[in-house]
Amino acid sequence: MLGVLTVSQIDALLQRHAFGRIGYQIDGRIFIIPVTYLFDGTYILAHSREGEKIHALRNQTEVCFQVDEITDQRNWQSVLVWGPYEEITDPQQRYYALDRLIRKIHKLDVHHAADKPMELDIHPEQLLSDDDKNIVYRIHVLEKSGRFQQHEKIPS
Repeated sequence: MLGVLTVSQIDALLQRHAFGRIGYQIDGRIFIIPVTYLFDGTYILAHSREGEKIHALRNQTEVCFQVDEITDQRNWQSVLVWGPYEEITDPQQRYYALDRLIRKIHKLDVHHAADKPMELDIHPEQLLSDDDKNIVYRIHVLEKSGRFQQHEKIPS
């Protein structure tokens, strides 16, 4: 069965998760990048190092954000939200948003603490400089949409 999520189901899915994808445009090319986030009911809160994505978002503030919950190919939920990118520059608001985001991520990390950490083969030239400025931003959720598929078991 395919269906449409209600507003409360959309909000619940957004609040349950901390990993989503932001879609934005650079020179007519679409990019979709994974980000860690927090949904507070009105905004998607996130952070990033200053770089190509942040420069693009400053130039074209309208973005799309997506979160999925996939059990298997016949059981899933997917949410899209649209709204403008806004940097949080007020020091108190910035601190508060980042603190809430870190607390949510930390809760998830504790939950997965028993998992063996993933080891990557990373070369020093791949690492970002610590001099890169950390930007805290939000997406003002002005529109949202959600769909689902749920497999109906046929009685035997």
